[in-house]
Amino acid sequence: MSLPLPRVSRREFARAAAVVGLTFATSASSVTPSAAEGLKTVKIFYPPLNFGWTAGYELIEVAKAQGYFKRYGLDAELDVVPWDQYTVALDSGALDFAPFADYAYFINAFDKGLKAKEVVSSTLPFNPDTAGDGLVVKGDGPIKKPEDLKGKKIGTQWPSFSGVWFALDWLSKHGVKKDDVSIVPVPQAQLQQVLDQGGVDAVIAYAPINIDLVRKGYRQLFSVADVAGRFVTRGGTMVSDKFIAEHPDLVRAYVSAISDAADWANAHPAEVIQLGLDKGRLDPQYLPELYTKNGSKDYSVLRWAPHGLNNEQDLAFWLHLVEHAGIVPAGKYKPTDFYTNEFNPHAKDSASAK
Repeated sequence: MSLPLPRVSRREFARAAAVVGLTFATSASSVTPSAAEGLKTVKIFYPPLNFGWTAGYELIEVAKAQGYFKRYGLDAELDVVPWDQYTVALDSGALDFAPFADYAYFINAFDKGLKAKEVVSSTLPFNPDTAGDGLVVKGDGPIKKPEDLKGKKIGTQWPSFSGVWFALDWLSKHGVKKDDVSIVPVPQAQLQQVLDQGGVDAVIAYAPINIDLVRKGYRQLFSVADVAGRFVTRGGTMVSDKFIAEHPDLVRAYVSAISDAADWANAHPAEVIQLGLDKGRLDPQYLPELYTKNGSKDYSVLRWAPHGLNNEQDLAFWLHLVEHAGIVPAGKYKPTDFYTNEFNPHAKDSASAK
């Protein structure tokens, strides 16, 4: 359920922002009243359909289904934007709210020039009790533990994406350094073939490919759900500084809706999954393994950030991870540079905001 979010260079960010600014010029940065019930329309990122919602879209769907957006005066317009235009569409004003922003990814984008904040933790956190993407090896092969990967090749379609950072961080905790392994580009559709032929020794497989492989007898060594060894919020919704300054009322409304959705989801986790099925967002053939371990249909293990609050301790974890990976310079930032809880109605009375 992890997004393969990319590492962004400063030059790539600036160039893409200029292109997207032109592409979306006719629709950018205009908040319009909705004809329906006098609501104000806001543009919310929706992923390309081949991804579905399992990477962190649950609370947006809950907020729509439960009427929370309307409760706070918003008409939530879901805009499909290609992944390579995700961040720059926000920066240009083509999007107002961009959920799916992993903290690790956001820190990288922020360092490369994105002027934005994470305003609410809307993504399903990582939790050792739940399922996740990760490193997969042959079930009958010699690699059974992380130390066995020293000197080996790891295949992935996205060598510079966050899934690699997570895997390397996990390996480093077991004495396997970044330079001890080779990251090899392999098209997603060919991961199993190249692994079987010995072209690589392990693959970074995202759902549902990792599910298919495990069902066939392959071994998953590492799950991103275990990256922190504890429950850890992983990301949320980013909003540009410009939009925050110009429309604080709409930001407060969006955050309040997601906060309510988080509380509802934490009280009704199984109903969140049923909502995904009812809306056609989830493919039933990959349940329950998209969310739970060992084929369990007990969705009570799913937990979202309390009230959707960003958590400083968790941001510190992600900042350390990207510093350790060499994505951003060590000591340049502090966790509070990347988020705000000021628009969350629960910020003042919850220790989770600390």
